[in-house]
Amino acid sequence: MNRKENIIDLYYKYLEEEFNCRTSDELLGKKYIIGQQFGVGNFSRMKLEEGIEISKLKFNKADLYFDNRTYDDNILELGYCYSGCGKILSLPDNKEYIIKEEDIFIYKTINDVDYFKFTYNNCKTISINMNFNTIENVISPIWKDKSIEDWQNNINRIFKEDILIIKKATYQMKKIAEEIDFISTDNIMGLMKLKLKTIEFLCAIFEENSSGEKLNNIKLKEEEIVTKVQDIIKKNIGNVLTIKKIVSDLNISSYKLQEAFKNITGDTVYKYIKKAKIQKAEYLLKNTDMSILEVANEIGYENPSKFSSLFKEYNNITPLKYRKIKYE
Repeated sequence: MNRKENIIDLYYKYLEEEFNCRTSDELLGKKYIIGQQFGVGNFSRMKLEEGIEISKLKFNKADLYFDNRTYDDNILELGYCYSGCGKILSLPDNKEYIIKEEDIFIYKTINDVDYFKFTYNNCKTISINMNFNTIENVISPIWKDKSIEDWQNNINRIFKEDILIIKKATYQMKKIAEEIDFISTDNIMGLMKLKLKTIEFLCAIFEENSSGEKLNNIKLKEEEIVTKVQDIIKKNIGNVLTIKKIVSDLNISSYKLQEAFKNITGDTVYKYIKKAKIQKAEYLLKNTDMSILEVANEIGYENPSKFSSLFKEYNNITPLKYRKIKYE
């Protein structure tokens, strides 16, 4: 008996035909290379186990279209954008979604959308598809009803307002996604690593999105940590400030510090310190008559050439030229 095609099968069949793709079989699935008339890009589909598969997409530029009607597969798609941008337009509601670098996205296929239009620009993503109809079949009958109820409650909380959730990835999600990207998929060892990291990535997303109240509490704690660190940085702008010193003052782990800072500010602690120093230097150059050497010393740089290099890295001009601008 032939296996019934689901919405994912049909989507890949559409891509293969519509974009005149050349295909090649791989250890875990198939790779597709789009026809030259559509641009430069490729995507791959890899089956990890029954009900769970992963796909990688890398498009320089492409426009796709998909008819979403008549499909009732209970599939969740969870993914991460490494670079570039993807624009999704749903019809007939004419709602637009934008996926950008370091975003995660969560989508459920059971919805009222008729059509989707996709536009990719130098976009690289990874996505995991979970077919809950298939996974449901392996759950023990004793626990099945309770498991399904708990799952459905979590899904309802996640998709309370929309069918597609897009948000910035946490430090942990970004780290796992980057590890997945470097796993070789041409041998059995790579397959095992990929399965482990994929499950870890799924757990990180579900834990982050399953409880709104828990998320709010975590965010409040992270904001409190960041506020305290920003105060420490401000008071020590002229000193060499280390992560070791900060975590010691706050009595927290280095991991928790970096994760909180990345989630709230989008920067690492070191990058934020550099920015804070440059902002202080900009103020001094504009509002005082301090020499370049004095400004460098004020923000903790004894070597003015190192200060100038850092300043030019952020402003594309030297401190001296920056100062001259205010008199022009």
